Amino acid sequence: MATTYRYLFADLLTNTILAELPLTGVSFTTQLNQAGTFSGHLLLSGINASQYNAYNATVPGRTGIYVDRNGVLIYGGIIWGRSYDSKTQTLTIDAREFESYFERRRITTTTAFSNVDQLAIARNLITQAQSVPYGNIGVLVGTETSGITISRTYYDYEYKAVYSAFQDLSRGDNGFDFNINVDYDGSGNPTKTLVLGYPRLGTAYSSTSTTAPVFVFPAGNIVDYTYPEDGSITANTIYALGAGSNEGKLRVTGQDTTKFTDGWALLEEQTNYSDVTDQVYLQDLANGQIAAVAYPPTVLKIAVPAFIDPVLGTYSIGDDARVMITDNWSNINNDIWRIVGISVQAGEAELEKVTLTLTTGT
Repeated sequence: MATTYRYLFADLLTNTILAELPLTGVSFTTQLNQAGTFSGHLLLSGINASQYNAYNATVPGRTGIYVDRNGVLIYGGIIWGRSYDSKTQTLTIDAREFESYFERRRITTTTAFSNVDQLAIARNLITQAQSVPYGNIGVLVGTETSGITISRTYYDYEYKAVYSAFQDLSRGDNGFDFNINVDYDGSGNPTKTLVLGYPRLGTAYSSTSTTAPVFVFPAGNIVDYTYPEDGSITANTIYALGAGSNEGKLRVTGQDTTKFTDGWALLEEQTNYSDVTDQVYLQDLANGQIAAVAYPPTVLKIAVPAFIDPVLGTYSIGDDARVMITDNWSNINNDIWRIVGISVQAGEAELEKVTLTLTTGT
């Protein structure tokens, strides 16, 4: 089956398509709850750069990129860097997904929420950021709800990064998943939409599901895999520090005492939230963090073909998958893992490579 990739470059503010450029050596990642990356090369010796509008279409911080695979948008982001090598006449382009825009935006108006659904607060952060002059990059929002109501106040004098506030919400106790998805509208124009999911995004499957994507090694569709385990990120006690100074600094402790009854030694970590003035909020952040690091999810990376079932495009970030691996090290028997990252090395047919990052965590 033939694969066709197209790389569309657009003005960040107007979303006007500025160029379609013949990139090579392209690789990109999409990741759950964070901004994935993009890298590609434009060989200028083989094209008329002026005719292609290559210079204006790749200005860092001003232009975006969309990746079209066989007529479907599978990646969208903002170009943050480019570098030209005169020896090879090659322009290297680096981008990150559209979430990265909100890393560069600040909360400049004091805003208070009292017992408001956490997903409504998350949407408001994006909507408010896009409501100021020259701040609207066209991210659409939905109407999702979680049933979890919280209170938050963001002060204008803190100039907190919008994305930082957004991630704090998602990582709190009873947090949520998020992603900015790209697609075509009815007129064939690229769109970008904030998607929120509580308690998660993606499709959940059981180990007996007949519709779940299945990945098998060695006699199956997994080419190879890596199975890293990192105990250095484990902690069962977290000291979270908030606003204030010296003895007056706000502080709380998050702890998972079940680790001690399971035989673990005391493992401590400390984290700072210098803009947090509310103790309930700070405790919520500490509880969310301890839940993530007391039992950090096991991570598995598998390399799979794009055109062997399940083919690329039939699974998405957040979906569950069934995994079966039997060799001298692992014995994963039809277990459910969750897809949290998709890395693609673009190419035609057999040159296309896909690596999935899976985790046992929710």
